[in-house]
Amino acid sequence: MKLLLSPTVNAAVSEYLFDPASTMFMNALKMVIAPLIFFSIASSIGDIRDMRTLGRIAGRIVVYCVGTAIVGIILGFLIWHVFPIGNPELKEIVASSEQAALSQGYSVSLLDSIIGIVPSDVITPFLRSDMLKIIFMAIMLGIACGALSDRIKVLKDFLTDAYMVVGKITQIIIRVMPFAIFCSMAKMVISMDAGTLLSVFSWVPVTFVANVALIILYGIMIPIFAGLNPIVFFKKYYPAMLTGFTFASSNAALPTAMDICEHKLGISKKLYSFALPLGCTITPGGSCMTLALSALFMARIFGIPITLPYMISTAVTLVVIESGAPGLPGGAMLLFAILLPQIGIPAEAIGIVMGLFSIVGMFLVTGNVTGLGAVTLIVAKKEKMLNMDIYNK
Repeated sequence: MKLLLSPTVNAAVSEYLFDPASTMFMNALKMVIAPLIFFSIASSIGDIRDMRTLGRIAGRIVVYCVGTAIVGIILGFLIWHVFPIGNPELKEIVASSEQAALSQGYSVSLLDSIIGIVPSDVITPFLRSDMLKIIFMAIMLGIACGALSDRIKVLKDFLTDAYMVVGKITQIIIRVMPFAIFCSMAKMVISMDAGTLLSVFSWVPVTFVANVALIILYGIMIPIFAGLNPIVFFKKYYPAMLTGFTFASSNAALPTAMDICEHKLGISKKLYSFALPLGCTITPGGSCMTLALSALFMARIFGIPITLPYMISTAVTLVVIESGAPGLPGGAMLLFAILLPQIGIPAEAIGIVMGLFSIVGMFLVTGNVTGLGAVTLIVAKKEKMLNMDIYNK
């Protein structure tokens, strides 16, 4: 279309077909994600009466997620040292005040992040799609239902039935995913600015290579920690990876990942319905790796010495920022805008890569979704919550 049709026609097709179709699909996913996560976690935890089992599972998920995040950060630093990208001439590119405003009003505080997990009411988290608060409420409700299961069987059955209803709605939405993917990709390509692409071209292929390396690393982790064939995992799990790549959203891939975990990988609902939403919110490896690499890219542009203490400080800041990161398109760009001032780089620097972040965001979300599936599979194997007959089928 860019080669054969006029810009006016292309803009009209994008405005009246590609953009509405992809936007409506994303809106439908946003509509269903919060109730899907809430009811899936509450119903699955309600079935676990042994709180020690729940604590052990949650602990393993957190340990593996944080571990993959740290590995991702180290890998990002290593990839940058192999491909030391960053042209000081790019410093002259000035971001608009609107772009610079992305980083205003945010601060990095581990204490605030922890306090922010507990909501002050039950409505606002759903209105704002605040996943950490939704997960907290779901866990509390699930624990209470599990403890009182003999007395309030009706409520427990309601949670299970509600999860089934929301799951069915999700399946209906997913049926139109191929068309939505088509429109989303077409919209991105037809509006891509070649000049912007060339200005920071080196950043894109290097982040692509880094995320491919991270996915390979996840494949190596599966036989080491779970003793399973990683090829089987990738052959069955790739639709979730593709969904995350296309929409640059971990949350958008959640429904597909849940369906694959249950019906293709054989992971127990009690585990995946808890592990997948939780993993989406705590230090995803793809985001940490890409932002670590991008931070050094920016540091070189602005002439900041890249020393070991600087990299350690960047890594710690990244882990804190990524806790509770939004799993929506553009979420990584927001986090990058928050990160830059914390590591001595002007917030306006986000304008250098603003035009290309949609592409890089697709790469890093693919790494996030892959790592999330791999961690869930490993924990399922260790907790004996994996149906090997389904996995090997």
